[in-house]
Amino acid sequence: MKWNFDFEIAALAFESVLLIFYFAKRHLPTKKNRYFILAMTSGCISTLMDMVSAFADVYWRMIPMELLHTVNIFYFVCIATNVLLLFVYILSVTDQTDVIKTPLFVIYCVPYLLMIVMAIATPFTGALYYFDSAEGYMHGATYLTNYILNSFYLVLGVVYVIVYRKRIIRMHLYSIVSMFVALCVGAVLQSLFFPWVLLTNAFSCFAMCIVYLSLQNPDLYIDKETGLFNRDGYLEYLKELMSGGTEFSFLVIYLDNYRSVKTVFGEDKAYRGLQEAIGYVRKNYSDDHIFRYSDDTYIVLTPAKLDVELAMEQGRKRLDSGFVIDGERIHFSVVFVVIPYDMLNGDIKRTQSILDYTLKNVASGAKGNIIVDDELIVSSKRKNDIEIALEKSIEKKSVQIYFMPIFSPITEKMERAEVLARIFDRQVGFIPPREFIAEAERNGSIIALGRHIFEKTCEFIKDQEPELYGVGRISVNLSAMQLMQEGMAEEFLSIASKNGVSLERISFDIAEVIDTDRDGIAEANMKLLSEAGAEFALNGYGSGYSSLENIMKLPISMVKIDRALVISYFEKDSMLLPDVIEMFRNQKLKIVLVGVETKDMARRLSVMGCDFLQGYFYSRTLPARDFVALMKKAGNR
Repeated sequence: MKWNFDFEIAALAFESVLLIFYFAKRHLPTKKNRYFILAMTSGCISTLMDMVSAFADVYWRMIPMELLHTVNIFYFVCIATNVLLLFVYILSVTDQTDVIKTPLFVIYCVPYLLMIVMAIATPFTGALYYFDSAEGYMHGATYLTNYILNSFYLVLGVVYVIVYRKRIIRMHLYSIVSMFVALCVGAVLQSLFFPWVLLTNAFSCFAMCIVYLSLQNPDLYIDKETGLFNRDGYLEYLKELMSGGTEFSFLVIYLDNYRSVKTVFGEDKAYRGLQEAIGYVRKNYSDDHIFRYSDDTYIVLTPAKLDVELAMEQGRKRLDSGFVIDGERIHFSVVFVVIPYDMLNGDIKRTQSILDYTLKNVASGAKGNIIVDDELIVSSKRKNDIEIALEKSIEKKSVQIYFMPIFSPITEKMERAEVLARIFDRQVGFIPPREFIAEAERNGSIIALGRHIFEKTCEFIKDQEPELYGVGRISVNLSAMQLMQEGMAEEFLSIASKNGVSLERISFDIAEVIDTDRDGIAEANMKLLSEAGAEFALNGYGSGYSSLENIMKLPISMVKIDRALVISYFEKDSMLLPDVIEMFRNQKLKIVLVGVETKDMARRLSVMGCDFLQGYFYSRTLPARDFVALMKKAGNR
C-alpha cells in the first residue's frame, strides 16, 4: 500500500515550529503546561513515526523485517501514548489531576496497556498488521481495535469535560470541544474514506493548534509592560499551588507612590524606574514566581522557603536608595504584605478575599510591613462589607436621614437642626457614620452620597415645612471632595428648585480645611450657594484640623466648636473655650457649641455668649418621624 504524506509533512513542520515557539517563551510552571508540552511533544513524535513507518512499509523489501516490526510497533505505541497524554491534559483542564494518583487511573490505563501488548505481540500474532509476501504491509484482523482502544480516551475526555464543564470558562470549553471534533473528523476521514492519505496526525496538529491559541498561548499570561506574569498567570499558578497542597510563601509588594512618580517624573522615567526595581526583584526571585497583579502591586509566590523578614528588609533598603534615571533619582515608597500560608486554608476564594481586603487596607493609607492575621482579616472584611452596603444604599437610595436638634440658649427653643446620615444593611446591620463616611471619602462615593442626602433633606423640608415650627435652617454636611466638583453648586440649586425649597432654609457644614482648592472651584461653589441664600458653617473647630485662615477667606458665617473643646473646659483640662468664643464673636460669627450633656453645662454655656447649643441634654439624634413630633411639641404653632 502507498500513502500520501503531504498532510503529515505539513503537520510535522507546523508542530515543530509550535514547539519551538512555546519553549522560546516563558510559561507558567503548572501541571497543565507540563501535560500540554508532553501531549504536543508526543504528537510530534507520533507524526514523525507515522511518516517513518509508512515510508518503511512502502519500501518493505529493502528493509530488514526486524527493523520493520520495530518501526511499526513504535508507531502504535506512540499513537496510544499520545492519546493517553491528551486525556491527562484534559484532566488538568478540568482540575482533576488528583485522579492520576488514584486506583481509578490504573483502570483508565488498561486500554493503553492492552494496546501496548497488542503492538508488541503483533509480529507473532498479526493482530494489528502483517506483511504479505506479495503485497507487503497489510492491516491485521483486529486493526480496528487500535481505533477503538484509542477512542476510549477521547470518549472519557468528553465525559470529564461534560461533568466538570462549570470549571472551564466558556471560551476554553469551546476550544476543547473543537479539539475533540477535529480529532474525530481526522480519524473518520482516514479510516473510512481516505485510507491511503495520512490525515489523522494532521487533524491532531490542527486540534493542538486550537488549544495552543486559546488555552496555552504563553502570551496570555505575560504582562506586556514588564515581561512578568500577569494577574491571570497569578490566578492560574495560585490554583496550581492550592490544588497540589504545596506550602508556599506569599509576599505582596505594593508601590504606593507609583502614580505620583508618573505625575512628577513622567510616564517614560517612571516606567524605566519601574524596570530597574523589577530587575532587582528578578535577581532575588525566579521569574516563574513573580506576578504583576496591578499597576502598582506585585506578588511573589514561591514554593521555596523564603526568609520573608530578610526579603522585606533588603527590598526596602534597595528601594529607599532609589534609581537614577537620566540624572534624576526616583524613589518608590513600598508597603510589604505577608500572607502566612496557614491563613489561606487551601481555599482560593478565601485567599483572594484576604488579598483584596488587605490591598484596600493598604490603599487607605496603611504603611510599613503588614503581616496578615485574623484581626486584620476581620477588620478588612468589615471594610469590604461596608463598601458593598454603601454602594447598595446609594444605588437604591435607601440612606436614611436623622436629625440632631439645635437649641437657642436665649429662647430655649429648637431653632435649627443638623441632618445626619444613617445606613442599615440587612447583612451588616447598623453602620456608624464614622465608618461609612470614611469609606465614601476613600472611594469617591461621597459625592453621590452627599447628593442623595441633600435630595432627602430638600424633600423633608418640602413635605414638613419645619420653618412653620420655628426651625429656620437645616444643616447638611459637605465634604471638601463635594465642594471641589465643578458644577456642584448648580446641581444643588437645581435639586432645591425642583423641590421648591429656598436655600435660605439650608446651612452647609464644612469640616475639612480647603487648602488644595488651587483652581478656586470650592470657593466659587460656596459663593454661588451663598448668593442664593445658603449659610456656611465651619464644623468641628477645636478637633485639630480647622484653620483660622480658612474662616477668614471663605464665606463662612458660623462656627461649630467641637465637643472635645467643650468637654475639656468642663473637665478643667483646657480653659480656652471662653477665649475662643470671644475671638469668634469679635469676628461677627455665629457660634454653636456641641456636646452639651447636662443642665449645668447648658446653664454655664448660655452665659458665655454663644448663639446655639447642641447635645444629648436637649435631644439625641432622631429619625425623621420622631423629629417631626418634637417640632410639633416644641414649636410655636
